[in-house]
Amino acid sequence: MFHKKMLMVLVTISAILLLVLAIAPALAKSQTSQELKEALGKELYFDVKLSQPTGQSCASCHDPDFGFVDPDLDLPVSEGVLPNMFGNRNSPSAAYAMFSPIFHFDVDEGLFIGGQFWDGRATGEELGDLLADQALGPFLNPVEMANPDKRMVIRDVANSAYRPLFELAWPGADLSNWSLMSDAEIEAAYDQVALSIAAFERTELFAPFSSKYDAYLEACLGLGGRPDKCAMGSGPKAERAAGTVGYTELEWQGMQLFMGVNNNDGRLTGNEGAMCSGCHIADWTSDPGNVVVPDWAPEGLVPPMFTDFTFDNLGVPKNLAYPFDPLSPVDLGLGDVVDDPAENGKFKVMTLRNIGLTEPYAHNGFFRTLKDITHFYNTRDVADWPDPEYPPTVNFDELGNLGLSDSHEDALVAFMRTLDDGYQP
Repeated sequence: MFHKKMLMVLVTISAILLLVLAIAPALAKSQTSQELKEALGKELYFDVKLSQPTGQSCASCHDPDFGFVDPDLDLPVSEGVLPNMFGNRNSPSAAYAMFSPIFHFDVDEGLFIGGQFWDGRATGEELGDLLADQALGPFLNPVEMANPDKRMVIRDVANSAYRPLFELAWPGADLSNWSLMSDAEIEAAYDQVALSIAAFERTELFAPFSSKYDAYLEACLGLGGRPDKCAMGSGPKAERAAGTVGYTELEWQGMQLFMGVNNNDGRLTGNEGAMCSGCHIADWTSDPGNVVVPDWAPEGLVPPMFTDFTFDNLGVPKNLAYPFDPLSPVDLGLGDVVDDPAENGKFKVMTLRNIGLTEPYAHNGFFRTLKDITHFYNTRDVADWPDPEYPPTVNFDELGNLGLSDSHEDALVAFMRTLDDGYQP
């Protein structure tokens, strides 16, 4: 009797195992191709074994706990996996990077717009996704992850615990014999690595819209405020919403200053502000369909990104702090990418979302604090600042002599900190 019961139990267990094996492919298929790529991208993003030597991942310079920038605040730029090897630019935040458009020249505006990196060189033209184009670079950069070639990256992916996920996310991919793969197969797999990382960077983790400003926007819309007026902090409904979510007087004053115009003549008169929104625009934009949009946003609209995704020369001085070499050549930024001297010295206008979490500031990390760079915007042309790194194309129209007081600068900093994610009501 005992043996018969045991036999029945074994038969039942076998049947259950057979059922699980039978439905496993269906369960895998129930996850969409996009979800599989996102899961794979997450593994790749945090894998420190994809550098040579082991020790650096995408997250090393774009850490979610630090606004998706380098957590080392003691250096203006990031150190690579090899000791004493540094890039020459401050790591930009990966948060909200999905909202940047494909790099292009706007004929009407006469401006280059979009792309990734400070100089826009990840255009989106190579793989059809500018986040993927950006992800192609760091693995092979000798001052970042320092892989000698793409085959080395694929070798490490093939030897990882998530190789089955890679082959599930990319049907037809087979990394089991990576050493025998042709150059074309390696190239295709490497592109799939970049596209998977891009898929992960388009998830809510990178665009939570959880700042105090977002809570205010939601409250303002809930009161029936017009989206444009809510975004700019204009009108009684906007003011009431700010009070509802606990905006301080200083933060509210900072928002008004941020949105206000300024003729840059050194005198703050009438309703003048700081003109920050001239480039860090607070406009709603159309939903392109491949980005995260919060459920409280009006249908078809994306909340303000606080950038127009253009390029500008702010007159930032050359950074002489370690590890910069005083004799290093001038960084020409966009000009090098488009081979046009008129664009030399220009760098991307970055989003101000999470700006309080992403110090230091500017393309070369020259400014240690948010107050420092705000003071520079205000006083560049009238205070004792070092010379611009590239003088010929400096913007003298919109900053440099704004006439703001020290308390005005503090108000602007207070408002910009309301753009940091993680607000707890």
